[in-house]
Amino acid sequence: MTGNQNSSDPSIDLSAGWAVKGIFFILAFAVLTYGKAFFVPILMAMLLALVFSPIRRALERKGIPAAIGAGLISTSFLIVVVGVMFIISNSLQNWLMEYKELIPRAIEKIEILTGKVKPVLEATEELEKFTKPETSVQEVVIKEASAASSVASLTPMIIGQSVLSFATMIFLLASGEMFYEKLVKVIPRFGDKERAVSVFRNIESQLSQYLLTITVINLATGICVGFAMWALGMPDPVLFGVLAFLLNYIPYLGGAFGVALSFLIGLLTFDSLGAAFLPAFIYWALTSIEGQFITPVLVGRRLKLNAVVVFVSVAFWAWLWSIMGMFLATPLLIVIKVFSDNLPNTGMLSVFLAERSDPKFSDGLIISRTLSADVEDSDAPPAP
Repeated sequence: MTGNQNSSDPSIDLSAGWAVKGIFFILAFAVLTYGKAFFVPILMAMLLALVFSPIRRALERKGIPAAIGAGLISTSFLIVVVGVMFIISNSLQNWLMEYKELIPRAIEKIEILTGKVKPVLEATEELEKFTKPETSVQEVVIKEASAASSVASLTPMIIGQSVLSFATMIFLLASGEMFYEKLVKVIPRFGDKERAVSVFRNIESQLSQYLLTITVINLATGICVGFAMWALGMPDPVLFGVLAFLLNYIPYLGGAFGVALSFLIGLLTFDSLGAAFLPAFIYWALTSIEGQFITPVLVGRRLKLNAVVVFVSVAFWAWLWSIMGMFLATPLLIVIKVFSDNLPNTGMLSVFLAERSDPKFSDGLIISRTLSADVEDSDAPPAP
């Protein structure tokens, strides 16, 4: 009897359920970590297919088959990417060759402009020369060789993932509405068929609209940043524009990196700290106007997300998949948000993912009473 009672204890069943969920999430994270070479290009291809799906449907309405439309879209996309890479290739190559010297040169420029010298750094250099006078040259050669070998080893992987992502995008676009056909075929009940198609169509519509809108906004932001850097006399304004376009897909961290890079290059370009701060300020002003005014108006409030959740999501996917995870963080969070808006029993998750809103009168009353009680308890004298 005791064994049967324990086996039917709800607390034991609840603990077992949480244990199974914990094991599932641990295994899922392990699979995503070790399989990033496969998952990252596939997810990128799915997002690109969503961006181009409205264009593919527009071509189908004009009588162009999905396969031909996919070929036209992918060819145009490839021409644009190759053209931009060709334009910025020389500047990008120079930056990659000199990126290790940027920060030391910036520190030296600050010392020159401010008229100050850092005795600690000089003492450290003298100490290194005293302790290792013969191996310093060899260490530099080894480091340079290892950096070059790492870049050489990463190049085939990057090319392979790019080819996989591009080919998958073509197949997804050429398949047309095959996903919905398969989805309706495998679901037995008619009501479930309609509900499933409605949910996935809503996800595709909102995500593709968001990605396409954000892409247009980022393109305009990149053009404005490029022209601004050209007007200020910054080197490689086209490269700055391309970087602003790409970095704007990364919330918060992308803009911060762009501002820091603008200040760093401005510091090495101009002869005063005020002139060096100006490119960073212009970059910050343009991205702030875009983020605070343009994007909320064009994207709308429906897909506005909790800022804390967005930042944590970017940090998490950056930890899991490095820089590509940062690009995919917000689209993946939007997918989860749209799922939670359309599926039952997920209302609590949808509320937590949504942006901050004014609480109901009853909820605000509960919060104010609780906080007031906490203040009164903290102000009360200690019990004897």
